[in-house]
Amino acid sequence: MLEKLKRSVRKRIYRKRLLRKIGQNWSEETGHAEFVKRQYGSYEDYLEHQSAKLDLHDFKNYDSDYRNALRERLRSLPLEWAGRSALCLAARLGTEVRAFLDLGCFAVGLDLNPGKQNKYVLHGDFHQLQFSDSSVDFVFTNSLDHAFDLDRLTAEIRRVLKTKGALLVEAVQGKAEGKGPAFFESFYWAKIDDLVAHFERSGFRLGQRKEFDYPWRGQQLWFEKK
Repeated sequence: MLEKLKRSVRKRIYRKRLLRKIGQNWSEETGHAEFVKRQYGSYEDYLEHQSAKLDLHDFKNYDSDYRNALRERLRSLPLEWAGRSALCLAARLGTEVRAFLDLGCFAVGLDLNPGKQNKYVLHGDFHQLQFSDSSVDFVFTNSLDHAFDLDRLTAEIRRVLKTKGALLVEAVQGKAEGKGPAFFESFYWAKIDDLVAHFERSGFRLGQRKEFDYPWRGQQLWFEKK
């Protein structure tokens, strides 16, 4: 009990120090008035902020509950999964990776901080993917609100996706839809429609969008690479 209390105190101290460092200043994304981004002192500050989530956030029950919910949402899409490859961006513990494995995919995740001995997730930055051009059938992310540069991230997704590959996004509601950014967000939108418009401008075709309410209220977006 005492050790648990000590860990809790250490987490609160680190969280306060991190908040002082990263601040709460937001501004419009250059050229995109519908998006806002957190103002960091440096890219290194951004990396430290995003890497801290695994250590500071409580993922209790998330692994099993989200794995099951995501697997069923993916299964409802008119896509063939068995034998295909999936890359999950900002995958943390690998919950979404396991959902794709359940469907018969060859799947791997990527995260700034995958933790120790994580056999499902590699260390990496989704702004600079370490994978070959046109090498992946599916790219999945529910972490666009943790991006530093949406255009750069989008370009990397397009690069690694095969022709007619699928981008699968789970996006939280935007500020105009009742949900604002919290402690770990670095990027945000007014409406999910704004994200749809961004990807359609960036060489993707929207195939389907469906609402869901776990682990937060949002929409699942399925795009095909043109």
